[in-house]
Amino acid sequence: MIRGRKGLLDKHGGQLVGEHAMNPAFDGRRAVASGAFEAKQAFDIEAFVARYGGTTRCAFRAGERLFVQDEPSKRLFYIQEGQVQLTVVSAQGKEAILSILGAGDFCGESCLVAGRARTGTATCIADSLVAKLDRASVIRAIRQDAAFAEFFLVRVLFRASGLRESLLSHLFDSSEVRLARVLLRLANYGKGGREGTIIRAIDQEALAQMIGTTRSRVNYFMNKFRRLGYVDYSDSIVVHGALLEDFLRKDALGSRRMAKPTAAA
Repeated sequence: MIRGRKGLLDKHGGQLVGEHAMNPAFDGRRAVASGAFEAKQAFDIEAFVARYGGTTRCAFRAGERLFVQDEPSKRLFYIQEGQVQLTVVSAQGKEAILSILGAGDFCGESCLVAGRARTGTATCIADSLVAKLDRASVIRAIRQDAAFAEFFLVRVLFRASGLRESLLSHLFDSSEVRLARVLLRLANYGKGGREGTIIRAIDQEALAQMIGTTRSRVNYFMNKFRRLGYVDYSDSIVVHGALLEDFLRKDALGSRRMAKPTAAA
């Protein structure tokens, strides 16, 4: 080991201790994550593996589970390809779909709290490639890499914000508007193309669970959306996002006009 200008170096020149020991920009290796606060989020799984290890890549078939509700929480999961559905079952045995996650999403964040059990079940609804990140490796990365800590914090905040918006939508929006919002959110994980964004592996029963209504109501609204040109569907759903967003903007504008108090005569 030798002493360098900025701290202790090993025989290969890799920095171990010093003023910039925690800054990935100074050790010559690729940054694990970057740009979270500037909305240019990027996570390099290869760089994470090289630096912190504790990672296993697994291929899952549709229908296989990443984890099950109430089991011990020991790993964080990073979805590289595919789709994962998060569900929760109440004490009375009623199941609800919390969200659908896609490539680039994390799930199982509860593992970072020691002794925390899984609060739901994660099931692949399409063939998926998933990286399992050991809890110890993730905690070490958060403590040692400011860029990764920033990135992960923003991801968690986005997830919390999405859950809050979903709750508010359940409280105040109609079933039709809730369905439109869910379709747009799912379309972010679909395959973009000239004709629209494709959502696969989602049926009307799942959509009904997500928005808290019956399958017959979902079928009614989906037929209406298709008639208006917002969606097309047969084996999969094609969402025309711009048209659906315009529908939501008009609904919000109409709601604000109805809520505006009138002047006293």
